[in-house]
Amino acid sequence: MTDRLVYGVGPVRELVAHRPRAITVLYAARERAQAKGKDPVVGVVDGARANGVTVELRPLRELDKLAPAGARHQGVVAVTGEFRYADLEALCAPGPTAPLVVVLDGLQDPHNLGAVVRSAYLFGATGVVIPEHRATEVTALATKASAGATELIGIARVANLVRALEQLKAAGLWTCAVAAAPEARPIATLDLRGPLALVIGAEGEGVRPLVARSCDLHALIPMAATGVGSLNASVAAGVA
Repeated sequence: MTDRLVYGVGPVRELVAHRPRAITVLYAARERAQAKGKDPVVGVVDGARANGVTVELRPLRELDKLAPAGARHQGVVAVTGEFRYADLEALCAPGPTAPLVVVLDGLQDPHNLGAVVRSAYLFGATGVVIPEHRATEVTALATKASAGATELIGIARVANLVRALEQLKAAGLWTCAVAAAPEARPIATLDLRGPLALVIGAEGEGVRPLVARSCDLHALIPMAATGVGSLNASVAAGVA
């Protein structure tokens, strides 16, 4: 098992609140954990100790060395085991609301992945699907960019995206690719209520043709200007 680092006040706070047993040890900057006033690191440390997490106070410079170069750890770094991916079936299980699954076709940038996961969680998606190959996985950068949402929403990692879409269809979900296809319509004109898998393409490349052809519907996000080509993948996902 490979250790994973989760850093930043928001992500570590969510990890402590929802999966404290996954934390091997939490390192906190002594200068901030023992500060008086309203330093948020104090609350994270108190919450971790209350949940039985091992907390070690270290000088801030040691956390700088522990976290990735240039990382904004904000005085807290948690060491956990491997990220636990969800089963695809769990993302479309019957619940109080219709399943909404966000399927990502080959995002390479962990910051974009984190931003999409954050939007998916905040807008009520039931899960996110990413491919195993030619795409970023859930990294410390993705977790930080998600503000901890990677710890709150199910994320499935699949070997074959087209096969995963067929599986979602078999579970009763419609599939809609945000992609420029001849039959694509402005997204606001489509009735996307009910069980849905929303497919977002990679940075620059978009949804691959084979993946797009396997979808039931194709949607466009109208733009007032086209001088910069297209929307950032995470922005497109949030708008959609």
